[in-house]
Amino acid sequence: MVRFPKQFLRTNWPTFVIWLAVTGLLACEKNISVPPQPYVSTVSIQSLLSPGERPVLYFDRTVPYFDAKQSNVHLFIRDAQVTITAGDVVDRLIPDSSYNGFRCSYEYFYRGKLPVKSNADYRLNIQWQGQNYTATASTDLPVTPIDSVSYVSSFKDLYGDHEGIVINFKDQNRPATYYRYTMARSIDSTVHDATGLKSPCLTDQKVRVLEIGRTVYPSRGNAELTIVAEPTYLHKKGDVGYIRLQTMDRHTYDFYDQLDRQKLAQFNPFVEPVFLKPTQFSNAIGVFGAIAVSDSVRFMYPE
Repeated sequence: MVRFPKQFLRTNWPTFVIWLAVTGLLACEKNISVPPQPYVSTVSIQSLLSPGERPVLYFDRTVPYFDAKQSNVHLFIRDAQVTITAGDVVDRLIPDSSYNGFRCSYEYFYRGKLPVKSNADYRLNIQWQGQNYTATASTDLPVTPIDSVSYVSSFKDLYGDHEGIVINFKDQNRPATYYRYTMARSIDSTVHDATGLKSPCLTDQKVRVLEIGRTVYPSRGNAELTIVAEPTYLHKKGDVGYIRLQTMDRHTYDFYDQLDRQKLAQFNPFVEPVFLKPTQFSNAIGVFGAIAVSDSVRFMYPE
């Protein structure tokens, strides 16, 4: 035991209190082993209907957070029966894929044959291993044109300090209307994404990428609305992109807002944890929704 003279305690009590607290914390240190809990896999469904486009649906199995990294082909469920119905018209979706030139891997999904119509009600039905997954969506959404696009070299959000693309548009000012930006452009091997990741296979040959805004925004009932979005990929002065604005329904907003909040909680210890949970589907995670996409606006990076 360490003993301190009474004179020391009377004249140096703040130091003594700090020493006592540190000693107590060190004495209480203990390694605790937490066994992993049983994991029950579910399915993830993502499909956004866009008028004029053939429907695309991602249907994947979920894995534990600390599970070994899985490739897209192992997560994709390819033996399901998938239909999307509008009135008496039935579109049967079949497995398909596309190559991601930045990630250097294929992405797998189901694709339909019939272009989606505006102002129509659609019903999704998926049958797989004795389970049915059903949902409905309406394409009764207005297209929201972009008024102007500009650039800001620095803006702050909960993730930190970023550069940003500024999109100005007239708010539709109608219930259950939400917005998100996208930008299409071409990149090569000199580019990395926002996390610092560079493509393992890109060369000087350019590939087309689509940046999809992480954050979704609700209608605020204002005549003018401005959103600022962080670019996904590094750029240089003179690079050109084509920006569009998505107007989306409530189901789409709820899912991607929940996804954004979950990501934020993973990187910020002061944010309450958020766990994805079934909302639109009673037995699956995901969304079957609709978007209306504006015409593109050409944008050149000024720096």
